Amino acid sequence: MNEQLRLLIRLQEIDSSILSIAEKIETLPKRLEKVKTSLKEVTAAFEKVKAKYEELNKKRKSYEFDLKEIEMRIKKLKERTKDIKTNKEYEAHLREIEATEKDKYKVEEEILSTMEALDILMKELKDAEMKVKKAEENLREEEKALEDEGKALHSEMEAHKVKRKDLVREVDEEIYERYMVLMKTREGIAVAQTKDELCLGCYTNIPPQLYNDIKDNHNILTCCYCNRILYYKAEHS
Repeated sequence: MNEQLRLLIRLQEIDSSILSIAEKIETLPKRLEKVKTSLKEVTAAFEKVKAKYEELNKKRKSYEFDLKEIEMRIKKLKERTKDIKTNKEYEAHLREIEATEKDKYKVEEEILSTMEALDILMKELKDAEMKVKKAEENLREEEKALEDEGKALHSEMEAHKVKRKDLVREVDEEIYERYMVLMKTREGIAVAQTKDELCLGCYTNIPPQLYNDIKDNHNILTCCYCNRILYYKAEHS
């Protein structure tokens, strides 16, 4: 195989690895943001249930305050009973006590209903709180995992860059410039393999004579359509 072609194939392998690592590094913040979004969602759900609970609890306290006032009113009404002189006044007084006791019953029913609703909301609140704690734990774990992954990826990239630097020294300057132009204009693939008379860079047919010449790997030849540098890799049985 032509030595410069061999170097270019190896250079493409290294650059493809570097580009792949760079793409992985770019996904790290998005992956972390996904976990943060999950935490925000469960936190928002928790706050919503908490607000419902607090609002309902305020109503319960208000009902309990109303109940105390009604009970005080009933007490005072009953204390006045002994001062009533006529039957008519007594009957009116009893009706007032009865009406007030009905009010008391209604408030007691409201308190009971509110307490039952608060019990349900408390369970929802605890469940929501557990989800928040779990999401916070997931975030801490993901932050650590992504930090470790990021360090490993950067370390791997640096190792490839060192290899690349050493390799570039051996590549002819003019050929390297051609290679870099193709890297920029052909989406990071400057050197492509051929197979079954196809350029695997653009997947177009290669003329038979050119394909035969490429199979020898003696010269640096390019695709007629995408201009990528082509090589042939024999399949081993």
